[in-house]
Amino acid sequence: MKALRSIALSLIIGIICCGLVLPAAGLSTDGIPQTQEEIHSYAKQILRGEILNYCTAMYAGGNNPHLTADQLADAVNYYPEYPRRITDTGNTTITIVKPLNRIVAYNFHAMGTLDAVDSVVGVANSAMENAIVVPALKTKTNIGGGGPYEPDFETILACRPDALLTYTQLGPDPEFFEKRMPAGVPVIRLDFIRPWTLVPEMNKLGYLLNRTDRSLEYQKWHDDWMNEIDKRLATVPKEKRVRAFVDVWSTSFTDRSNERRTVSDAEHYSFYCTDASGINVASELKSPQGTVDIEWLAQQKPDVILGVSYTGSYDSDDKGELKTQYDELISHPALQEVPAIKNKRVYVLSFRYTNGLTYPAARARVAKWFYPEQFADIDPSAIHQNYVTKFLGSSFDVTKHGVFSYPD
Repeated sequence: MKALRSIALSLIIGIICCGLVLPAAGLSTDGIPQTQEEIHSYAKQILRGEILNYCTAMYAGGNNPHLTADQLADAVNYYPEYPRRITDTGNTTITIVKPLNRIVAYNFHAMGTLDAVDSVVGVANSAMENAIVVPALKTKTNIGGGGPYEPDFETILACRPDALLTYTQLGPDPEFFEKRMPAGVPVIRLDFIRPWTLVPEMNKLGYLLNRTDRSLEYQKWHDDWMNEIDKRLATVPKEKRVRAFVDVWSTSFTDRSNERRTVSDAEHYSFYCTDASGINVASELKSPQGTVDIEWLAQQKPDVILGVSYTGSYDSDDKGELKTQYDELISHPALQEVPAIKNKRVYVLSFRYTNGLTYPAARARVAKWFYPEQFADIDPSAIHQNYVTKFLGSSFDVTKHGVFSYPD
């Protein structure tokens, strides 16, 4: 008890000496600290609150969650750069008291963009396909798993991680990691798959990993292209907007000879269409698993059919499955009078292209398919290549290798 009191007293003295009683300055981008001033000011606020919570719990019978004495000691030691705090996409408050140097990245996607690969000690097996553009992945421990498959937890523990980065829903069940990780090792849930959360999530992770320069650089690249696309789409008259059917290819829910799977505007994948100023012909669809009869599709007479494939990646040049989806649609007897088929306006995207940090390039691709005149001078592949070169530092040529869309 004397030792705890001594620690508490030392921390309180530290607060006074460091001026932690000062209020925090305003925060920039989505309330996420970015500048040194913001980071230091927010660290004051966090540390002050954590010390008060600790003292209340230890000496006044309080039961508020708080950092341990060891964590507080680390926070004081690394102050004013730490502590750092975010609310992740799973709505969990994550507090970091010192630099993260050994991260198991079950979700690896942002680590290369943030130039933080050196901090990664383990990745999911599914991430290894990106080694062709991020060669350093080959030196990381393969923890297994990927998608819905569970990793090898003994291998994760052998990595001696100080944090684990994963998704909110993809992968093992929501508490798979939280139930098993050692005390004090945070599970950070950030997705990097939804267009509307890419920048906030990047800024949160950039702040946690002390890579705010890189996250802000990504934000500028992202916003510049998204604004340019917005500007051009705004010139399309409402009466000229294309009517599109989003074909979500999956053998799990459809008999593809007489039905297709699609999405309403209430569902995640509809943004492929609506974000490019298309009109989703299934916008109000209410159907189990999103299945529709092929006759229904023919009756809608869409101008464009936009396919979404669950295949494709950097490590393969085989566009076979994307082409198969394309061929099924373009040759279906019941669809031959549909404008999209007659005018050969059928296109297929890989979800790995659209559901990630390369989204501005994918959005430009769809916008150009929908409105070729407005985007005649825009090269979506060049936008994609710029991302690969600028943020991944790779010479990988996206025009010669990889599977992202069909036809190009």
